[in-house]
Amino acid sequence: MSPLPTLPALTDRRTASDEVADTLRDAITTGQFEDGEELNQVELAKHFGVSRVPVREALRRLQAEGLVSAEAHRRVVVPGLNRDRISEIFEVRALLERYLLERSAPHLDAGRLAGLRAVCDSMDKARGRDAWLARNHEFHRGLLAPADGPLTVAIVERLSHQVERYLRRTGGVHRPTEAGREHRAVLDALERGSVADAAEVLTRHILATRDSVIAALPDDHPE
Repeated sequence: MSPLPTLPALTDRRTASDEVADTLRDAITTGQFEDGEELNQVELAKHFGVSRVPVREALRRLQAEGLVSAEAHRRVVVPGLNRDRISEIFEVRALLERYLLERSAPHLDAGRLAGLRAVCDSMDKARGRDAWLARNHEFHRGLLAPADGPLTVAIVERLSHQVERYLRRTGGVHRPTEAGREHRAVLDALERGSVADAAEVLTRHILATRDSVIAALPDDHPE
């Protein structure tokens, strides 16, 4: 459990399980835990200064999100994803984001599209991968939020969380020139009134990220 000393302390004991879940989720998605690493409830409770109850509740929540798995004898680990699973997650995400974009498009007026172009501009100026990733998430959220599909958005976010550590580890997501061009192509198609073209560009954009991540995985990564 080497990452534990770097995790922040809790600030509000009234929402201990929420804070533990949020902190561990961030640590997992940013790659602070290795694939297969155990999350020991006793050590976590001691680190956060809480009982095992909120830790157990937080781990159950993360298990429902696919970020941890409970093995025999209640052993909780961060599961590793093989190449096929990573690819599947991106492909499902592409299908769902296409669906959301088709629902969102009628509500993306000139003001919203201008705001999304401003996000693209801020991505061009972002310094460092973390800042760029934050703007990238902002673009996708802004593009899809008007769809009013909270269930589908929640699924997309969970899928994104499951593969984000691989994006960060491989550097595959940090393709700023290509991604910026693809984002703007989506907006161009929407401004022309061609939702089908916009959806196709968005699909290709997500699958291109999939391909770059898969290609950047180490040779010994499980198939």
